[in-house]
Amino acid sequence: MYLHTRRNSFSSKPTYKKQQGTKNVCHHKTHDYKREHIMIEHTQILNEITELNQSIEEHLNRINHRLKNAPPGSLRINTKSNKHQYYHRINPSDPQGKYLPRKDHCVAVRLAQKDYDQKLLKTLSDQQTVLLRFLKEFDPDAAMQVYENLSKPRKELVRPEFLNDEDFIELWLNMPYQKLGFSKNDPEYYTAKGERVRSKSEILIADALFRHNIPYRYEYPVYDNGVIIAAPDFNCLNVRLRKDYYWEHLGKLGDPDYSNRNVAKLEKYTFAGDFDESSLILTFETDSHPLNTKVIEEKIKKYLL
Repeated sequence: MYLHTRRNSFSSKPTYKKQQGTKNVCHHKTHDYKREHIMIEHTQILNEITELNQSIEEHLNRINHRLKNAPPGSLRINTKSNKHQYYHRINPSDPQGKYLPRKDHCVAVRLAQKDYDQKLLKTLSDQQTVLLRFLKEFDPDAAMQVYENLSKPRKELVRPEFLNDEDFIELWLNMPYQKLGFSKNDPEYYTAKGERVRSKSEILIADALFRHNIPYRYEYPVYDNGVIIAAPDFNCLNVRLRKDYYWEHLGKLGDPDYSNRNVAKLEKYTFAGDFDESSLILTFETDSHPLNTKVIEEKIKKYLL
């Protein structure tokens, strides 16, 4: 399950088509995947709550340590003419307390800290109780299971609000798009899964994605205001985040014409209002500096796992 506010994600709504001589018939649209979306994954929420609970626990330990070494009693402050007088109350039967002269100012400081720590201890303890109750009772898969527990005939009639990873990946991979194709004079390079690409370096990237089970689409187009501006080498899906990344490999940087064309393409990404540059993965090579396979692995680790 994903707790999310999602913009331009998978969506399908029933539409009604009037057929001659028949009643209105409900048709489910196919899921329409738009690349840009906002989503908060439930595991991120749980991780943040767990980290917050750990932080509270550290604070509680420090506070308890200070309270253990705090002086007995409490502090009373009497203010006259904008001047403060401090009194140390030890005996509950003595509401006034013992006056603290300037030489005992440190005692007043420790008593004030003690009072603050006691109040903060209660507040943080209450917050931790709420967090622990949530971590114990919250089932991240509960909403997903509502659909999973339906019978097969009912599943065929229902558009699920939440997609499991398997269904999400299937819909993502099956989105139709027009591929660029190859000319008859282009060299033939094939990946481990038999997909044709344009270079040996692209084979290295594609095979690494395949080894790591990263879903990808080859030369999937990037749009800006509904117009195709580029077709990056690989459109990759970070399944954990359900976020699209676009991998551009610039493999002929020693060729001035090639470099100029790709600088212009990268500028298009910058000026495209619909494109998030943080989703762009770049690798490079020249004739004298080939693509390092360790760089490929590091990019996958950093962005796609």
